[in-house]
Amino acid sequence: MSSQRRNWNVWLTLLFGALGLIHVFSMSASAVAELPHILAALTVLIPLTMFGIVLRSPWPAALALILLGVINITLT
Repeated sequence: MSSQRRNWNVWLTLLFGALGLIHVFSMSASAVAELPHILAALTVLIPLTMFGIVLRSPWPAALALILLGVINITLT
């Protein structure tokens, strides 16, 4: 696999992580989620995003976004 493609995978992983952070902060700002839910979301998001960066694969960060969606659905 070329170096350029791996670099794009890292940037895509970081983009997914940033989207997850925006999602968590929007849940916090709209008072939908309380502290335990926000901490659970960050506990899922941060390690999976870092794992995706280490693997140079966007799939763990995409899984984190899906899990954040599940956390958000369970709140409503």
